[in-house]
Amino acid sequence: MPSGSEAPRWQLDSVYPGYESEQYQSDRKALRRACSSLLRKIDDSVSRKQSPDRWIRNVVKKMDTAIGLYSTLEAFIYCNYSVNTKDARTISELSSIEKDGLPLKDAQVRFRNAIRPLRRKLGKLAESSKAIDRFRFFLEEEAELANMQMPVAEENLAADLQRPGADAWGRLQGTISSNLSWPWEGEERKTVVQLRALAMDPDRGVRRKAFEKEIEAWGSMEIPLAAALNGVKGSTVILDERRKYESPLDHAAKQARISRATLDAQISTMERNLGVFRGYLKQKAKLIGEKKLAFYDLFAPVGEATRTWTFAEARDFILRQFSTFSRDLGDFAERAFRERWIDAEPREGKVGGAFCAPVPQAAESRILANFDGSFDSLFTLAHELGHGYHGHVLKDLPFIQQDYPMTLAETASIFCETIVFNRAVAEGSHDDRCTVLELFLQSSTQVIVDILSRYRFEQAVFDRRRTAELSPEEFCELMTQAQRDTYGDGLDGDALHPYMWAVKSHYYSADLSYYNFPYAFGQLFGLGLYATYREDEEGFPAKYRQLLQMTGRASANDVASSVGFNIEDPGFWQGGIDVIAARAAEFASLVEERTTGQ
Repeated sequence: MPSGSEAPRWQLDSVYPGYESEQYQSDRKALRRACSSLLRKIDDSVSRKQSPDRWIRNVVKKMDTAIGLYSTLEAFIYCNYSVNTKDARTISELSSIEKDGLPLKDAQVRFRNAIRPLRRKLGKLAESSKAIDRFRFFLEEEAELANMQMPVAEENLAADLQRPGADAWGRLQGTISSNLSWPWEGEERKTVVQLRALAMDPDRGVRRKAFEKEIEAWGSMEIPLAAALNGVKGSTVILDERRKYESPLDHAAKQARISRATLDAQISTMERNLGVFRGYLKQKAKLIGEKKLAFYDLFAPVGEATRTWTFAEARDFILRQFSTFSRDLGDFAERAFRERWIDAEPREGKVGGAFCAPVPQAAESRILANFDGSFDSLFTLAHELGHGYHGHVLKDLPFIQQDYPMTLAETASIFCETIVFNRAVAEGSHDDRCTVLELFLQSSTQVIVDILSRYRFEQAVFDRRRTAELSPEEFCELMTQAQRDTYGDGLDGDALHPYMWAVKSHYYSADLSYYNFPYAFGQLFGLGLYATYREDEEGFPAKYRQLLQMTGRASANDVASSVGFNIEDPGFWQGGIDVIAARAAEFASLVEERTTGQ
């Protein structure tokens, strides 16, 4: 375990020792066999050689095996790619596993068509079969999705063309963003990841310089990145129309397992409360001695409590806070640190940002971060460990039931962030309180306001992409307009970030549009859960674990109902905003004390 300020690199040997290892090669062959066997078993539905009950049980078992193999292999390869995007062997393996996964996509399409005629019988079959009852949600969802897919041949062609098409465009963005660097001083260069990290520098001159250099760097790559984004969004528009979705947003809501009424309630509540966040931004400007914040001031540190963390200190802080919630959560995080599941060292060739990749067959996860010693880095570690804990809770379930939607994916991660922040507020001195509250509000503003700007941007892009490709200038125009509409007078309208469309890899996902609103869902849902926890700190951890176990086998609405939440009610979302508003008011009072000397 690295000590001091040294951020670790992860080990992947417990997943596979390497591409040439017997275990890896064996699983690659096993995946191909499993997919072939699955396709043959699905075709049995045509001849009706077996009863529907037996056929469903056999197909689900084989599909579960194939999903476990594919997910584990893909996670291993992508983890290797994410820390070395130039490695030729890994790029080859990534392309190869995508090809080997095509029969699994074919099987999914065929299974949906085969299960659709049985949809009305599933209830009766579940009464006499525990296996079918166990997978009833999955079966009913697959039957419903059969109505939203093209004929088998067209779906297979779309899956085949996605690899050299939309997926390749996404990889282009990842390769550019992980390797792009720009002159800094003299012969020194900084990557765009390093430049973005300087947004947290206490010196405003450094923040502004890094911002300007970053804008120049992204501008140098605007043509290929615009081509990539046009390619991804153009593919989405065409396929969603052919699959009879009303819009990419309608598709995203179904993937999120929420009703449009839920999404509308969430978004409308966010829009109604933008004033809360604009007020906080004005208070922050006052605190750092500026008339108005620029985009590069959003992450500016405030107060005397600003500190730099070593990785060891960050680890110990997280373990202590997690353990206050439950021993189970604390033990999980301790294992993740001890067994080196985390790659936290920033370096050239490594993708920016952070993620948690579940490795289902190993019953483990891997966490990528770019730790720079800031509190935000600690916050990110807590977030990604929350994802890892979610996977830990699900590890004994069938692989099919470990697949949860983005909305619920953020439940554990943001809940863990809330634990860290709330404990920091509770344990901090009076002098620290202003800084800690500002960090909470800073994060909440990103999750509510910036997410809303991304949501609006993506809506505008899809509206235009239906009829024509967009130029880099148009992408920049839509991005800055979305920021003006959401940040409002909380930010200087002449100092916004026009290239956030190039920065965020989420826009370049062919399989998942609107990768944004689930974060706001998770933030507000997590705050609601935390409030429930504070009412029953002893009994809630067990209930929380049960809730997480539901996430792969129920809709988001039903998961929320299990703890008494009605997420189609705007009042539920307002409750989460009210928690943030109360902290914004407390922050304003502290700013007033500091700036007036009272």
